[in-house]
Amino acid sequence: MADTQSVVSDVKLFLERLKKEMPEIFGTNEKSAATDGTPSVAPATNKVLYNGDLFEARTYITPDQEEGVAFDGTVFHVYLQNQNGNPSALVTDWLRHKAGEILPQKTKEWAEKIGVEYNRVVLKDQRTLWASCSSQKNINYSYRIVKMPPVVQDYLVIHELCHLKFMNHGEEYWNLVGQFSPDYKLHRRWLNEHKDAVFEEVKLSVTAQDDTPMPPEETAASSEEKAEIKAETERQPDEK
Repeated sequence: MADTQSVVSDVKLFLERLKKEMPEIFGTNEKSAATDGTPSVAPATNKVLYNGDLFEARTYITPDQEEGVAFDGTVFHVYLQNQNGNPSALVTDWLRHKAGEILPQKTKEWAEKIGVEYNRVVLKDQRTLWASCSSQKNINYSYRIVKMPPVVQDYLVIHELCHLKFMNHGEEYWNLVGQFSPDYKLHRRWLNEHKDAVFEEVKLSVTAQDDTPMPPEETAASSEEKAEIKAETERQPDEK
């Protein structure tokens, strides 16, 4: 069965690119930022790439609430204490936190299926590699992988774990990858076509809205978790 996740993602990212390149055709409907401490929501152009899809991001000014992010499956709700808050940084921290949950779990599950053992999973903010497998059997990932469709995430995990059996890109290696990711060529094409979107930094603005919803149950990482995630993703040197 052909992969549909990456195809749907292809279409959505293509349309988003057209909106940026031809704003005179698509147009935008942005509201001005609130200045009196009222809740706010981002315009339609405020989007977050996650799991291969583009989700609306709304910002709210909530002086009595701790700053953070909540995702309800449809919208990213970003809570700021004042207009000078940084919603982009908060969502980036949220993505790092999710990567710390998702990628180690995927690695564990796929390692069991493939029949290989690894040392540990390390998250980084790699700018030139999606992932790598070190001679110490450490699996290194860019946290940005969580921006990709889940099937592409799986492919990258499989790709690195298969290197624990074949430390090359020979025929035997690709045959093994194909056993567990039959559509890997489609996933490689998705990576090539959308690498700029994945590497792009989160860019959100704060604009006005009339009401503040109750925060969804899922919230951002705590301050301590954020510090730990940043230390792991930004300060680890690349392994050879």
